Amino acid sequence: MLVTSFVPFALVGYLVAAIGLAVLRPGTDPALKRWTTGGIVLALAGVVFHGALLVPAYFGAHPTGKPELTVMALNLRHGNGEATRAVALVRSQHVQLATLEEVTPAELARLSAAGLNQLLPYSAGAPGPNDAGTMIFSTYPLTATQVVPLGHGAYRVRVLAPTPFWLVAVHATQPLVSPGGWRADWGVLNTVVPQLPGSVILMGDFNTTLDHGPMRDLLGKGFHDAARTANSGWQPTWPSGGSIAGIPDLGLIAIDHVITRGAYDAISTETFTVPNTDHRALVARLARTAP
Repeated sequence: MLVTSFVPFALVGYLVAAIGLAVLRPGTDPALKRWTTGGIVLALAGVVFHGALLVPAYFGAHPTGKPELTVMALNLRHGNGEATRAVALVRSQHVQLATLEEVTPAELARLSAAGLNQLLPYSAGAPGPNDAGTMIFSTYPLTATQVVPLGHGAYRVRVLAPTPFWLVAVHATQPLVSPGGWRADWGVLNTVVPQLPGSVILMGDFNTTLDHGPMRDLLGKGFHDAARTANSGWQPTWPSGGSIAGIPDLGLIAIDHVITRGAYDAISTETFTVPNTDHRALVARLARTAP
């Protein structure tokens, strides 16, 4: 699972291998030069193959028009994420719908004090200790709230936007901590989510990249990743150091996602650093699809 998370870095690996073999080839024993040459050819083929996969993520076509729904997903790291900055991000980006993971009771109080309820007055879900606590905040009324039985907490709600849709706020189990729990969570998602009628948006911390098998299964059922749809390029969301001592704000893998099916497609996505959490906030701007 861990190796799969780093598949996008294969392009760099192939390039390093090609350069390394090219440097070594002049001093290689003549009997082995054909193998060195073959290795260079294979490495260059890998560069071309992975490069071709990445080019559409930067230059491909994507939906255009005025965004009609702006959403945000953010993991608050055991309730330590700086609430004032998270709320300021909601305000500055004109977010209309947010899913927050790892919301503790104390963090919820800080979010409320910072004005989140004034910006997004409707809410669902519940706070919890440590890595539990998943909540939804919205400018639109939320109905039909139901728990989705994932390891860290998840909810399904009906969002009464001008074009209503089902929302699933996701926080899947970390696969390195509990591979069995991660597989069980994805068994639930890939069973429950495709059965929802009409338009659906999934948001949150999936602890999964687009290269993992369960995510590919979901995308094969008519769902679309917002960053991929918008051709936003490489946008890793973890780890984000923020102001956590000793953790650089590099970003290595994309495990936070906005996934859509039906009425909405992504125009753009963008990530933002929020101090004291190890995830970047993912903001997606969505437009209604043509009827």
